[in-house]
Amino acid sequence: MPIRERTEGDETILTLKAEGLSFREVSKRFGKSIGSVTGRYYRLMGVRHPSQIAKDAKLRRKRKLRRAERTKKKSLAAIQASIELHNNVEFSVAVGRAQAAGASLDMIGACCGVSKQAIHKRCRRYVSTGEVVRSQNF
Repeated sequence: MPIRERTEGDETILTLKAEGLSFREVSKRFGKSIGSVTGRYYRLMGVRHPSQIAKDAKLRRKRKLRRAERTKKKSLAAIQASIELHNNVEFSVAVGRAQAAGASLDMIGACCGVSKQAIHKRCRRYVSTGEVVRSQNF
């Protein structure tokens, strides 16, 4: 949500509240509802209600679980590629399947015990020449 700059009305609300006026008195001076004046005052002061804090915590937990699930899926794809490479499946096929499932070259390389640069170098060769060669075990 974009951050709004304080307006003259915002400064007036803060000043009147500092003078000790109630929200009802401030809202009558502005011709606005008590709820709108109260809400704006607390937003300006940075106060967050317990319900909002709980809601944000719930959203963070859900995001964390989704992220963990995606990472697990990608890691399993990289492990499967490593297994396929050790079972003499064609290199381009094994790496292609893993990448299609979302695994990065870094993950695939880690599972195979080589660097991501080594995997990339071999991928590039297969892509540029179009050759299909049985994979060598890493």
